[in-house]
Formats: sequence, C-alpha cells, structure tokens
Amino acid sequence: MAVVDRLAGARRRLKRQVARVAQIRVRAGDSGPTTSSATARVSVVVPVFNAMPYLRELLDSLVAQDLDPALFEVIAVDDGSTDGGGRLLDDYSARYGNWRIIHQRNSGWPGHPRNVGIDAGAGAYVFFCDADDRLGPEALRRMVAFADEHEVDVLAPRMVGVGGRRIQSSLFTGTVVDVDTRTILATLSPQKLIRRELLDSHGIRFPEGRIRLEDGMMLTRCYLASRRTAILADYDYYFIRRRDDGTNISSERAEPESYTRSVAEIARIITDSATDPGLAELMVLDLHRRKVLRFYAPARYRAMSAATRRRWLRAHSDFMERFVPERLETELEFPFRQRSELIRAGDADGLLALAATEEALTPNHHVLRPRVDEETVTFDLQLDSTAEYEAIHILARARHTDAALTFPVRRTGGAHTVVLPRSELEDLGRVLVDLFVRLRTDGVEGPPRRLNAPVEGLPADSPGIRLYATVRGNLSLDLRG
Repeated sequence: MAVVDRLAGARRRLKRQVARVAQIRVRAGDSGPTTSSATARVSVVVPVFNAMPYLRELLDSLVAQDLDPALFEVIAVDDGSTDGGGRLLDDYSARYGNWRIIHQRNSGWPGHPRNVGIDAGAGAYVFFCDADDRLGPEALRRMVAFADEHEVDVLAPRMVGVGGRRIQSSLFTGTVVDVDTRTILATLSPQKLIRRELLDSHGIRFPEGRIRLEDGMMLTRCYLASRRTAILADYDYYFIRRRDDGTNISSERAEPESYTRSVAEIARIITDSATDPGLAELMVLDLHRRKVLRFYAPARYRAMSAATRRRWLRAHSDFMERFVPERLETELEFPFRQRSELIRAGDADGLLALAATEEALTPNHHVLRPRVDEETVTFDLQLDSTAEYEAIHILARARHTDAALTFPVRRTGGAHTVVLPRSELEDLGRVLVDLFVRLRTDGVEGPPRRLNAPVEGLPADSPGIRLYATVRGNLSLDLRG
C-alpha cells in the first residue's frame, strides 16, 4: 500500500511539474510589452507562418523605418512556424526593444494571430503587414502624420505589386482625403492603417478559423463604421508580394460553397450596416462583379470540370437570389451583365458560348505598316482570331477630354485597312490622341482596347502630326505640332 501511495504521489508531483513547465512555456512564448508601448503611435501587427526566406526582408524594412522607434512598436505573432522564422523573430526582438514576439500553436489561418497582435499592442493606430511583404522606409512616419493631420480612421496606402502580384492600381493614382465607401470597398486586403479606437469601440476583429475573405469581412466593417477613410498615394508605401512558390493563401483553390458563403457574409454586412439602401445595393453589385463574376472569365471557366462548374453555378445563383435583384443587372457592362444573366438562368453551356465570344472580342492584334501623308494616317490591322466580325471600328479619343471620333475599318481581301483622315482628326484640336480598336460579333460589341504600337517602328513625323509609342507600348498621335 505504501508503494502504491508513493507511486500515486510521484504521479501527482509529475503532473504538477508538467503543468508548471507548460505555464513557463506560455510565458516564455511572449517577449512582453515593448519599450515603446507607452509612447507608440502605431502598432505594426505581423502574423508569421513559414514565411522564410521573405520574412527577413520585411523585418529589415521595419528596422529601416525613419519613424522614431519610440513612436512605433512591432507585434509579430509566430503562428507555429516550422521553418526557423520563430528563431529569426527572437533575434530581432533581442536587438530592438520596440519589438514584441508572441509564439503560439498554429491556428491555421491569419485571423487569430492578427487578433492576438491587436490586443497585445498599445499604439493609437494599428497597421497590418504580411510576413512576405515589405514597407518603404518612410511609410510609417508618413502614414501616421497624414492620419493625425486629417483625423483619418482608416488609411489605405499606395501598394506596389512584387513578383507578378496584381493590385487595384487605379485606386492609387492620387491621394484622396475623404474617399467614399463604394470606392474604397474595391480594396479588401488588410494592409491598412486603422485607428485603434474604431476597432475597440465597434468590437471589430478578424473572424477566426479557416474562413476565406476574413480580411474582407473585417475591412468592410471598418469602412462602414469609419468617420473618415483616406487613400494616400504620394509614396510607394507597401510592396505586396506574389510568392515564387505560389503559397500565398489567396492563391489556394477556393471551394465554391465556402467561398460564396464568405462573399455572402460581406454582402450581409453591407446590407445591414449601410444607411442608404440604394447605395448598399450598388456596393453589393460591385462585390458581385469582383468576387463572383470573375470566376467565369473564359480561361478560368473552361479549365473547370463540368461538376465544378455546376457547384459554382448553384452557389452563385443562391447568392444572387439573396443579394442581387435582377433589375440591377442593367448596371453591369459587357461581359459582366451577360455572365450574371446566364448564372441566374443556370446556363452552364451558355457561359461556355459567352467565353468564346469574349475571347473573339479581345484578340491579340498587331498594327502593320503605318503611313502618314498630307491627307491621311493609314495602317493595316492584323487580328489573331478566326472569328467573323460584324463590325470593326477605330476610336480616336483626345486625352483628358471627352472628345472622340469613330472610324470604320475596311476589309480588303484578308487585310483590315484603317484610314484616318487628317482633316477629321484636326477637329479634336491640338491634343494628344489615344487609339483604340472596338469589335462586334454575335450581336455584342466588346470594350474598346488600346492599339499596340508596331514593333517594326513608326514613320517619320509629318507637319502637324506625329505617331508615337507610349511607355506601355500603345499607339498614340500627337497633334500639337
């Protein structure tokens, strides 16, 4: 009996020791408040999971910030990395007092570590970084100064794509102190500067668990609660990366049902929170175009199996029944209106036919043998398509004005010949003129597309007119001579 008692006592002591070790690990997993926690204007929150070798570049960009270290803190949450990233974070924390590192078991998705970072920080603003991106050296100082000056709640800084990452570049053509909600909803990625008071007073946090578009749900709530939202585009603030190994979460294959539930949740947030029902409908329509109709782009839709197409159609038609009244489809342009109508009808084959029409209306094209004389600008147009076109037109549009002229394209044999009379072009004034091609087939007119400048060169200038290639390789006319 005594032996049994001794064994039982040993087991209890072992359990207590294991419990103490576990507690020590929890405490050891958090480096504790930063030296700048009492003075920081911004807390930079970084969720980290297996981001090597990119992580070092981000960390160095944070070290290089020209904002006084007393005015910002870095809260990096290691979400169970197994690639050595956690040790690298500890190295930086040992060197820089304004860094706090929290190690935790893997949660499987960025929402939880971001929330941990929000709660651990003390800055008046929170800025969210991803571990494989980087900041410009003046980014934090400029963002905080602008937000302070203009009393901004949510600030969207200019982003630059790296490694082929595409961004909504049209948003960042200029700074907007007070941007409207419909416009800013075009960017739902988390790389924003957000006032902490906004997050806390409205109880806004990221959804946790494996939820697609969790950042979009959180940002939508922020935008709708914000008193002032701004776009800051006077500097390259944030460099967002497409990983070479393709392991960005955003590039993982989406499941039709769960992904569409996430889109529906964003639509619900908009519908329930917006004060103007008409505006709410238009914002949901924009969401429908960006997050639903993009799955029916020709190459993407054709690459799906028949079963996958049916799953997307079922999920999307249910979403449309809840959130997209049929009358709103008239607000959409080609090809989005046609895609939406076919989804509503559940017409998988019709969507395949539409994909063929879309491709016919956007072929690669080549300008050949441009000539300029006293009366005309002439060139041949070669289209990489076997489609039969009902009409082909060239649109000449004066830059920075609404003035435009349309010219028919003549077909002679197998060639398309373009003749632009100079007397008509002169009606546009002494301006720069951009040239577009517009095609019509199957009763549908496609969008105007910029003409590519010929690779073999351009003719010599003629008095009063010059053909030139833009920095993007498009063909334009200079009528200012």
